[in-house]
Amino acid sequence: MKPTRKPGRGLRVADQIQRDLAEMIQREVSTERAGLVTLTGVEVTPDYAHAKVYFTTIGAPVDAAQRVLTEKAGYFHSLLFKRLSIHTIP
Repeated sequence: MKPTRKPGRGLRVADQIQRDLAEMIQREVSTERAGLVTLTGVEVTPDYAHAKVYFTTIGAPVDAAQRVLTEKAGYFHSLLFKRLSIHTIP
């Protein structure tokens, strides 16, 4: 029998990822390159293997901000791994 998951856990994990990423972006990404980035949402797959991060930006084109965030994605993943205490980090 499969263990049942706690209801709402995916939402809590997504909210925590959003809070942590927002803090990291504020600290690690320069506003000259990406503008002011605001995270609007995070969706996590049921197995927590993947996450979609939605954002808006002010002061820079969306393409430029997306390029900068994509460049730093691996670094953000490693920082999330250190902060979150779940088995799989998206």
